[in-house]
Amino acid sequence: MVIQGVHYLSDFEAKKAIMETAKRLEAKGFLTAGDGSLSVRVGPNAVWVTVDGVDKAGLTQDMLVRVDLNGKANPSAHPKPLGEDLSIHLNIYRENPDVQCVLHAYPPCAAVLGRQGESLPAAGYSPSVRRLGRVELIAGLTGEALAKAVAAQSRTNKGVLLAEDGCMFWAKAPIEMCHLVEALSYRFTVDSAIQTAAHSTCACAGCQGCGGCTGNAQCSACSGSEGTRPAPPEPPQALAGVTQLIQLGQSLPPLPQQQEAAPPSAPSAFPAVDAPKEDVMAEVVRRVLQSF
Repeated sequence: MVIQGVHYLSDFEAKKAIMETAKRLEAKGFLTAGDGSLSVRVGPNAVWVTVDGVDKAGLTQDMLVRVDLNGKANPSAHPKPLGEDLSIHLNIYRENPDVQCVLHAYPPCAAVLGRQGESLPAAGYSPSVRRLGRVELIAGLTGEALAKAVAAQSRTNKGVLLAEDGCMFWAKAPIEMCHLVEALSYRFTVDSAIQTAAHSTCACAGCQGCGGCTGNAQCSACSGSEGTRPAPPEPPQALAGVTQLIQLGQSLPPLPQQQEAAPPSAPSAFPAVDAPKEDVMAEVVRRVLQSF
């Protein structure tokens, strides 16, 4: 369907695309327990969006609502609750007319990245990751301020991380949004594997696995201002009188030499030479008298 020179999905195509996309992302664990939302634009002032909190694996047409860019829903006998993030969807559509679908998802990696408190710089180790580009982290905003901040990112980037609230992506087709959130999850898996490998091979004291330690130099994230490696352990000292541990194939070590005890000396027949002369003479007289 072409309106004012712009191609839009029909109502039927939009609802079908939302249901298929939701089922695919829920199967991957990116829309767990009713979390998240999807919307598709079907005209200059018309959007189909998921109802708040519905199970994305079993999404049906009656779980979708058509609203205008001001958030006003089509008249219905049974009004349905809309998500708090609807304002973000609508602000993105108003900010960037090229965007035709928006996704608010909750992949586990988004929660971890949000807790780390840093934006994700662009990387280039796969085509999908290159298309993902840089993903900014938005924190400390709520309500309309948050909606405007996310919408501003739609001019230059393809998605954002929301602190404690998953991530959002936008594109011209629902399948492109799937690819973006899958690329985010893939990149997080690769980055985590790289950090784990760096941590397992690094000998730096207190290494955090950041991959910045090389050779004898330790990165500032691991060591602060010290930048030192742990001192090698000192070899154990041999204990006196204890034979060292013998490994298989080693020859027996020499046994410790023992000093031979000196034979007991026979009692002297006479008093020590340094005894007084009177005592010596008295002892001689005593022994002569005993011999009779």
